[in-house]
Amino acid sequence: MKPSTYLKNLQASTNWRAQYNPLRGLTIAQLVAMLEAGERGNYAQLQWLFRFVEKRNPMLRAVLQRRQASLTRLDWDIRFHESSSNPRTLAARQAAVLREAYETIANLREAVTFLALAEFRGYSHLERHFDSRGRTIRLQPVPQWFWARLGPEAPWQYNVQARPGLPMPGDPVLDPARFIYRENDSPIDEIAVIAHVRQSLSQKDWDGFVETYGLPPLFLELPPDIPAERELEYQAQAEAIIGDARGTVPHGTRIHTVDSGARGQNPFAEHLRYQDEMIVLAATGGKLTVLAESGSGTLAGSAHQKAFDDLTESEAALISEVFQEQFDRPLLEKHFPGQPQLAYFELAATRSLDAADVIDQALKLARAGYEIDLAELSEKTGYRVRLRNYPLPPLPKAPTPLPEPEAEPITEEI
Repeated sequence: MKPSTYLKNLQASTNWRAQYNPLRGLTIAQLVAMLEAGERGNYAQLQWLFRFVEKRNPMLRAVLQRRQASLTRLDWDIRFHESSSNPRTLAARQAAVLREAYETIANLREAVTFLALAEFRGYSHLERHFDSRGRTIRLQPVPQWFWARLGPEAPWQYNVQARPGLPMPGDPVLDPARFIYRENDSPIDEIAVIAHVRQSLSQKDWDGFVETYGLPPLFLELPPDIPAERELEYQAQAEAIIGDARGTVPHGTRIHTVDSGARGQNPFAEHLRYQDEMIVLAATGGKLTVLAESGSGTLAGSAHQKAFDDLTESEAALISEVFQEQFDRPLLEKHFPGQPQLAYFELAATRSLDAADVIDQALKLARAGYEIDLAELSEKTGYRVRLRNYPLPPLPKAPTPLPEPEAEPITEEI
């Protein structure tokens, strides 16, 4: 498959698929059929549905953005295995090759974020684009509805037209040399779409409940001695007044409201809240700050944030292993054949800090007798840093404290 094969078909497939809204009339039975088709390797309709639910469900969109934002804050670095038997020169040369390769990729942050979508959609594929020297210059995300396979363990095949169904005999098989991909056997969206359908049905019933019981029933008591032939006239006037919520009635007319007690029985809000909790539980492993309730306090918020950071670091480690296996290993085998591979890519090697935090750490290191490279300090802070050509002015001396007044002796009168 050529590097941009899917791009040639992307516009055509998107045009017809954009006319199809999978949420229209979606039922639990239809959803179960899509999930079962996905287990067989037919992903086109299911992945299109995942995309719509991620856009339309507020809670799923919130947790997805939180997890992606936490990954974009993480830095990356090239490490090498620490061992007394490892030749440091070989490790340094391998690290230099890897660092140059990753710095050549123009959209590395976008690629990492797209690989994180495997947690939600089940898989993510990145197509490697090369320059004239054979270097990877871009990792292009491939929409998930372009992929299919003949079973959970079968090789991936490119669904050229993103059509529903299993792969056709002529569909290209994924070339590992041209793609980086990640899989997840328990995607979050499978739980989220079930919760979304239940929420939609509950919301529909709630809307009907509000329409029926939102306003109390109103009845107008007609004045006495109204001729029977004029009751229809008064009825029409009463309906116009009630529908408009304003108007006048003849003198002596009384308005009565009837409260059956059913207005207080509203199970829909609790049901909707429960579905939100299921989405958060699946996406974060607990009710984190996304669902923090008032009165939970800063201790609970700190505990939630700590759990969320642990989840982010775990996912970063898994994404790092994907790059190490599918990007680092082939590259090092090409440049250092037959030699041990000592260097590797690591995401979240250093958490990105605020400029004030970086400057504070640099100051503490300077006081301890160390110094930070100016180029690295500029990169971390975003400031253009250079050494001063003149000495710093002396710090003002602290004022000398005034002596404490002597205490007067205590005398007792006899």
